[in-house]
Amino acid sequence: MPRRIIKRKRKSGKMFFEAEKVSSNMSLKDIMDIVFTNSESYKEIAIILLEWIKNKSNEEKRGKIKWVTTSELSNYINERLLKRRRSAAYNVIKNYLIPLGFLEYRPSESKYVLSRDFAGALKRLAEAYIKWME
Repeated sequence: MPRRIIKRKRKSGKMFFEAEKVSSNMSLKDIMDIVFTNSESYKEIAIILLEWIKNKSNEEKRGKIKWVTTSELSNYINERLLKRRRSAAYNVIKNYLIPLGFLEYRPSESKYVLSRDFAGALKRLAEAYIKWME
């Protein structure tokens, strides 16, 4: 579980993609290639965590909303990732997956939930761009 979830401005980072290569049939890896343009390690960690949360929820038959508890995620990170990468995993969660809207952290329920906020933000971004063009 991240030590503290505090919204901070990101100091660096870029998003790069070729518009004609974006499709509605992209895999999670293809999506993460856009989000983590210059960090292979963070991209790999994000894919591992998001896939695991989805699979764990499906295995446990938790319904349409995919979620895991903080202790389940913590145990998975401790088992799956080496000591050096555990710190990176919490960094990816705290500084990327939650702020970008891939994950939602619900402290009152002690859960991490796969979120649709990322998709909603991209739709709003597209709408703002169209409005600006007109």
